[in-house]
Amino acid sequence: MAIPTHANHNPAIDPTREQVRRLRDTGRDGPVVMMNLLKFHETAKYPPELGMAPCTGEEAYARYEQAFTVAVGDVSQAEVLYGGPCEQVFIGAADAPEGEWDRLLLVRYPSRQHFLAMMADDRYRDALVHRYAALERTVLIQCG
Repeated sequence: MAIPTHANHNPAIDPTREQVRRLRDTGRDGPVVMMNLLKFHETAKYPPELGMAPCTGEEAYARYEQAFTVAVGDVSQAEVLYGGPCEQVFIGAADAPEGEWDRLLLVRYPSRQHFLAMMADDRYRDALVHRYAALERTVLIQCG
């Protein structure tokens, strides 16, 4: 599955082919929860040719979230279980950059196949421009 190339494409926040293959081929059947740790750009990084009005990274991410929950909701059947701020590191290296996140998002999908079908949907792939504009960095962890 090739990720579309947007002018603001950031491969550092996309899965590799091996990561997609591993998600597709391994793991248990049934529902999965994806834990997203999100660090936003202060100002969204849209390509100038899109003519998007300036906004924050968090506002750009809200556009992306609309895509996977509403625009392709029939495919993903995504259910946001929690979406809120990361306020402080309680245990761990609080002063390490990898411990600094803006938001935690927990999203439940009926199966790994629903998640992968969403990633293959053209409407979802078009919305990736908002994800790229929004995120400085991210970690996505598949949970049971």
